[in-house]
Amino acid sequence: MEHLGGASCHRCGPWPIGSAPIIVVTASMMHSSRIRAHSVNLDLPPKTERRNGADLVVMRPYRRPRSGDNFVKRKNVDNVVVMRPGRRMQDDLVDHATPGNDRAPVDIDNVILSLQAKPWKCLGQNLDEGVDLPKDKAMIYAGNLRRYCNNGKLIQACCVIDEMVLHGQIPDSKCCNRLIRGLVKTGKANKARDVLEVMVLSGGIPDTITCNMLIAQLCCTGKLNSAMNVLEEMRYGGSSPSGITFNTLIRCMCNQHMYDRAITFWKEKLRIGWPPYVMTSTLLVDLICKNCGPKRAMEVLDELALEGCQPDIVTYNALISASCKAGRLKDAKIILIRLIAEGLEPNSTTYCILLHSLCNKKRWAEVCDLLSHMNHTNCEPDVTAYNIFINYFCKYGHLDQAIDVLEKMVSDKCFPDIVTYNTLLNAISKEGMVEEALVIAHCIRENGWQLVRITYNTLIDALANKGEVKKAMALFDEMTSDGISPDDITYGSLVMGFCKKNIAEEALQLLNRTVALGFQVKTTTFVMVIQALCRDGKAEAAAEILRVMVSEIKNNSNSFYLSIVRRVAKSGRIEEAERLHRELVDCKILKQVSPVVLSS
Repeated sequence: MEHLGGASCHRCGPWPIGSAPIIVVTASMMHSSRIRAHSVNLDLPPKTERRNGADLVVMRPYRRPRSGDNFVKRKNVDNVVVMRPGRRMQDDLVDHATPGNDRAPVDIDNVILSLQAKPWKCLGQNLDEGVDLPKDKAMIYAGNLRRYCNNGKLIQACCVIDEMVLHGQIPDSKCCNRLIRGLVKTGKANKARDVLEVMVLSGGIPDTITCNMLIAQLCCTGKLNSAMNVLEEMRYGGSSPSGITFNTLIRCMCNQHMYDRAITFWKEKLRIGWPPYVMTSTLLVDLICKNCGPKRAMEVLDELALEGCQPDIVTYNALISASCKAGRLKDAKIILIRLIAEGLEPNSTTYCILLHSLCNKKRWAEVCDLLSHMNHTNCEPDVTAYNIFINYFCKYGHLDQAIDVLEKMVSDKCFPDIVTYNTLLNAISKEGMVEEALVIAHCIRENGWQLVRITYNTLIDALANKGEVKKAMALFDEMTSDGISPDDITYGSLVMGFCKKNIAEEALQLLNRTVALGFQVKTTTFVMVIQALCRDGKAEAAAEILRVMVSEIKNNSNSFYLSIVRRVAKSGRIEEAERLHRELVDCKILKQVSPVVLSS
């Protein structure tokens, strides 16, 4: 901000330093007591401005003309004339100062007098080409601003706000909020900041969601100081920050490794009376625990407690989770002990976090101790806890123990969910008991449970691995009849099954459907179809699939494609191998045909 006596200028927009136009007004021209001659060029100027080199001509109060001045200035008291010349006006002025020009000189004095009489008309005449401004300039400004905001014309809306502020008009707060959001979404956070500044200075109150969007965009681009300035403008404008506001700023500080600043920032906000948002304290402690260790996190917890922000069970669960993910089970147990000492009771989430970590480390003895502690505190395992046991027993090949847990689960009147069944079906299928898995799936369906995509994919893949493509296709039809859309995993399993049964034509149709639907096909799927087609003597179709593979998968090496040709040649399909090799040469993947390559 530059102050010039009773007037002020604001330099914004896309112009480089030193070339930006300056709009100058005096305080006597302004109608709002909140705006002190504040004018902002927010975005690109209209067409006339872009093609004029001298964008805005500022006629200051009278002073003695210098010998190099191109304009004659009329004496006027406490007045400044701002002129936005059009192409013709500017050419006339330039021609008047150009020696040897045959054009009649312009009466500069009359031009300046007309600008002094109605400067707003000259400033607004290029705002909307082909539309004459009415006498009530406030109505046309407000109408233009609403229309541009409704039509998503952000640049024009910024120009309207620029003109409104210049002539003492207060922009509508609702339109400003919408404009700020639009600018943020299009990545123009700096211009959104300018609109917010104008809004606050003119007495408008920005809504919290708009400010949060702007702060989030600034933080994403690493402009932490600008985001902090927006927070201050919220306070001056009467808008209350929310927990999301503080969370965004704290996360940005921690991302920039400013952990002490994040702690100090939140403590200062608590001291000046902002609500002690538990989710903000939980986020801060969690980030400190992940990056600085549990010990420092506990210290921060004590410091926040002195500021009146008491931790709850969610905060302690976050600390336990961070410690377990870092492999610090001892620290997690210490936090659990402190949690109980503070008079809080661990909930099912607390125990599930610990159970997950202990099972992952195969520390079964400690798992039993934790279960005994749960029973002692009358905290019975819920479905999530049982699913953790079943998942790890299946993961490590203990299917019998997983089934025992399922039986205990039912006896304790804790009913399984679809996650439980999917975990067991996957383990049973991997053990080769596909028929048993199908029976269980049909029982689940008959009991009112809706099978999901992962359930069907598990069973279809198991059937395809065994080559039972008819049953797999029947299950595929059942899946589509239930309204579940197959994905790339579904089609990939079916293609594999048909290739194993040497049904190349069906495999090719499914592969083409997969590509047509836009799914990404695995490299192994392409190779299986190529080999199946070569075994079936369809060298041209195999070459076509190879061409599609080369276009779809970019990171395969030349040796990989050469290995495909060699495998086909070793299987006795020399003619097909030669056709594949020629295709790779045409695609500029391999060099010219070499008999040595095909015979190796």
